[in-house]
Amino acid sequence: MWKYVARRLLIAVVVFFAISILNFLFINLAPGDPLQALLPSEVPIGTVARLYEETGLNDSVPVRYVRWLGAIVRGDWGKSFQNNQPTTTLIARALPNTLVLTFSSMILSLLIGVPLGIASALRERSWLDEVATVWSFVFTSIPGFFLAILAVFFFAVRLGWFPTSGMYDYDKVGQLRDLVRHLILPMTVLGILHVPGYLRYVRASVLDVMGQDYVRTARAKGLREAAITWRHTLPNALSPFITVLGLSLPGLVGSSVLIEQVFAWPGLGTLSINSALYRDYPVFMGTSLLYAVAVLVSTLITDLVYGLVDPRIRLT
Repeated sequence: MWKYVARRLLIAVVVFFAISILNFLFINLAPGDPLQALLPSEVPIGTVARLYEETGLNDSVPVRYVRWLGAIVRGDWGKSFQNNQPTTTLIARALPNTLVLTFSSMILSLLIGVPLGIASALRERSWLDEVATVWSFVFTSIPGFFLAILAVFFFAVRLGWFPTSGMYDYDKVGQLRDLVRHLILPMTVLGILHVPGYLRYVRASVLDVMGQDYVRTARAKGLREAAITWRHTLPNALSPFITVLGLSLPGLVGSSVLIEQVFAWPGLGTLSINSALYRDYPVFMGTSLLYAVAVLVSTLITDLVYGLVDPRIRLT
């Protein structure tokens, strides 16, 4: 067990450095730099040259990466080129907002997708199964940003049921009721986007278990169908779902980037996109590495939990 954990941690460290190199390389290959995006055109050439020297932007990309990596190891994530605030402060301000949106969306998608997948499998080829299948294919095919725009147009602009953007009204900051009112629309859109994946996987897993010999044996012994479902089918069918659930969390966080942008939700997605647009290297690298850590940690935890839940798995 401990050898497996140590091996996975070593792989995670290597992957982490590889992701950091690629992110730093790609953001620096993009045309322009922070000073070009922020400074007006009439700034004297001498002032511009001095600013490039002070910020280190006149150094080569490998030199800047080594300098940045050394600062990260020391716990210094740098300061934003846009407002001179520490990157950690900006991330700490945006991270809770993203967590609120993503976890509420995951709960919503689980509450819809898992029961609907179970019901669809238990009533295979029924009208419920057909409707659930068509519904999952339709929402899988719709891009997230397009669904978000449609939701804003119909439910916020035309009907006026929900706010169009933001996390609070300007005069109601900190009020839970106003937060929920702003959260409902982006949470629902993001949750619906992940319902088809949960639904299809749970349905396939339940159907697979229902065809196993031990289920047929239990049915042949005369056990009630409800007992077969709750004691034999669902526990074995939902155990592999832990892997899907754990691996879907980074995807959920990643897909929230566009949703946050459409609804102007002040989370990591909005912060990451704005930092990329303005070539704000420290902030962009900070948010990118946070996403990478989320993927690596969730994958490791998923593997460990799966090994504990399913006794057939042995982590050595």
